[in-house]
Amino acid sequence: MNAGRQTTQTPTKLHVCPSCTSELVQPIGWERSEKPGWWLVERRCPECDWAGESTHSEPEIDDFDERLDMGAQELLAELDAFERANMEEAVEGFVKALHADLVLPEDF
Repeated sequence: MNAGRQTTQTPTKLHVCPSCTSELVQPIGWERSEKPGWWLVERRCPECDWAGESTHSEPEIDDFDERLDMGAQELLAELDAFERANMEEAVEGFVKALHADLVLPEDF
């Protein structure tokens, strides 16, 4: 891990930034600690640019992993909604062009 980062043992949830309380903290890297069953985690907050390393137990890591999975699912759902809205807009434009006789065989 990087030498210039803050290293702590923190009891807070790993997805929460200790600096600005954002719930968008992301892992940059992790490795097994010398202590069995513990992990050294390097994290970064995309909102305030806080970064730090801390040591955490397996249950804390499991909780963080679940939070990351939930965040990925939320992003995928937002992407799906965005793609659907874009497709609906494109279809509406195509239908309007058809009704206005603006689509010709040469367009295909």
